[in-house]
Amino acid sequence: MHLDQNYASRVAKHLLGLPHNEAFGVFWEAFLKGAKEGLWIAPPSPFHVLELHGGYLLPTFRRMFEEVSGGLWVRPWQEVVRRQAERRGLVLEDLLTSEGSWERPADLDPLWDLLDLELSGSFYERTEQAARFIAGRLGLGEGAFRLPFVATLSRLLAFRSLEAARRERLADLVDLVMAATVAPYADAIGTDRYLREALLRLGLHQAAYSGRDREVLAFARWLRMRRDEAERQSLS
Repeated sequence: MHLDQNYASRVAKHLLGLPHNEAFGVFWEAFLKGAKEGLWIAPPSPFHVLELHGGYLLPTFRRMFEEVSGGLWVRPWQEVVRRQAERRGLVLEDLLTSEGSWERPADLDPLWDLLDLELSGSFYERTEQAARFIAGRLGLGEGAFRLPFVATLSRLLAFRSLEAARRERLADLVDLVMAATVAPYADAIGTDRYLREALLRLGLHQAAYSGRDREVLAFARWLRMRRDEAERQSLS
């Protein structure tokens, strides 16, 4: 599972007793129960470190993820891409590592101008243009378009380029690279409304939930269903 910065921050604020985060309390109860039973994990990532900036939520983040990470971290995205290119497949160990630090943020410099790409044509043409740029910028060889990271990021960029009314946010680059890194591996993702819509509409994920109260509660129900299913299987 992956809880992005937005989701994890709302959980942390609930744990700190800040108002208007009650739905995240319901979610966290369900999530924590399953994590303690070994049904899922949610490792922190360098993207969390980048967006936290060492702020007041950091101590709470540390405690939260200590309970649900299984002692693992998401690898830096560059390392995930390299391992995908070497393996030409999708294996969870390419995403996760026991080495990580709250002092090492994600480095997005190699893709700093990604959102300045001027894509044109149909969705598929825009996807191909974006994939070609990403592969060239990262020095990826033949077959790069088929790498999960490149395929996911290029489709998200094409989708974004067709949203003329979308106002650019400083966090957009972080969100897109994060999603391209973790979405191919995660069973479920808690994220913001825009990224949830993009992942679902593009068929990149079936279990993506936004921070709207009804979505948060739906995520909690989904987790409880997963627990119930696991319990039935253990009894059969």
